[in-house]
Amino acid sequence: MAASALDELARLRVEVDRIDDAVVDLLLERIAVVQRIGEVKSTEPRAAPTLALRPAREAQIIRRLAERAGGALPAAALTRMWRELLAATTRLQTPFKVAVLADPTAAHAWPLAHDHFGALTPLVPVQTAQQGFRLIGAGEAELLVLPAPTHDSYWWQRVALTMLDSPLRIVSRLPFCAGPVEDDRDPPPGALVLGALPLEPSGADLTMLAIETDLDLSRARLCDLIEAGGVERVGLATLRDLQPESAFHLVEVEGMAEPALAGLQQALAPLRDRLLRLDVLGSYPKPLEAGG
Repeated sequence: MAASALDELARLRVEVDRIDDAVVDLLLERIAVVQRIGEVKSTEPRAAPTLALRPAREAQIIRRLAERAGGALPAAALTRMWRELLAATTRLQTPFKVAVLADPTAAHAWPLAHDHFGALTPLVPVQTAQQGFRLIGAGEAELLVLPAPTHDSYWWQRVALTMLDSPLRIVSRLPFCAGPVEDDRDPPPGALVLGALPLEPSGADLTMLAIETDLDLSRARLCDLIEAGGVERVGLATLRDLQPESAFHLVEVEGMAEPALAGLQQALAPLRDRLLRLDVLGSYPKPLEAGG
């Protein structure tokens, strides 16, 4: 390599070091501001300490930065970096633990939780969702990560019914931004985060609802009613049981809880007495598109 090229490389490496130093200085400045936010929050009267996690605010931050970066920095990479930062600064305000379903058939839940909540956030394995509920009830965890429901995960019906009798709701969908899927394969299954957090709008949100009907109503008919009612459906899992007494569905739609519920109530009005249940399980930020 020519001497002039070596000199240019040395100069550029010095420039990279300068930028790295500036990045660390800005991170320390950001941490100081977050600590000040925690101090201000501590002066507010409240019945009990609340987890400093705000999924809607975090989603807004990442969306804004991803748009700012454009194509120069892939959104999936930026999300991974900022998720680590957001998790670390959240722990500065209120330390927390995350229970994660450790089921061999849902092995994807653990790495998704690890990526979303950062390398230093304690993850607690649980064998069942109900064990996770017990840990949260005992104050040994604040959040529970479960694989997103599919047609063969009938245990989600019990999860849904347990949630409706508790303050827990779905507050996040993981991953918030996935990398591109190679070889035209289906994207890997996601996961959902349950917690006792306020459901705040982020500007682009999804809502999960539980629908229970009599057995005579087909899934196709339910989809037709939702579509005819003008509700923008993102997904629908029909939970299949070997000896069903009713049909139980989990539907994911665009929008926050109140308008989503109102829209489905109107769309499903023709069912009349055939509709046994329609309840909101949570609202959460809509993930960024892969590669977007």
